[in-house]
Amino acid sequence: MRPRSEGGFVKQILCPKCGKDFVRRTLRKGAHEFLLSVLYVYPYRCQLCAHRFLWLELGKRYNESAIDKRQYERVETTFPATFVGEKASGAGTVTRLSLGGCALESPLKLMEGMMFNLRLQPPGINPAINVETAIVRSVRPPIVGLEFLRIHSNEQFRLIQFVAGLLTAHRKVE
Repeated sequence: MRPRSEGGFVKQILCPKCGKDFVRRTLRKGAHEFLLSVLYVYPYRCQLCAHRFLWLELGKRYNESAIDKRQYERVETTFPATFVGEKASGAGTVTRLSLGGCALESPLKLMEGMMFNLRLQPPGINPAINVETAIVRSVRPPIVGLEFLRIHSNEQFRLIQFVAGLLTAHRKVE
């Protein structure tokens, strides 16, 4: 069994919805989750089906500031993407991907808050995965951080399948 890392995958915990072990500790929400953490009950999110659940971990304390605040694990990758919005349209390269968003390298000057229709074109996936609405959350030229706000369920399923393959390959390399 691999050692545990803060914010990383926890191999021994299985998602109660899909049964997979690609789960990640996430931030507590609301007073009830803070109270439950006194009893060693912490929130987790499945990286494949996005299910959020609580899990008992007797004797384990977490430092909230030490965990990555992202809901989903990002995986290194490289493939093209195109985007169309009211204020800008263009193309770029996805360099990191998760179920909740991606890092996009683009020569265009994009600003926080801009929204786009995003078409992800990973290798071997045809047609492209369509994200109805993505928003620019961070800008560090030439890379922008995008959050997926709206994606149709069949496109979400295709994205899950692709990300699952990346996560599995990434885990084998570690």
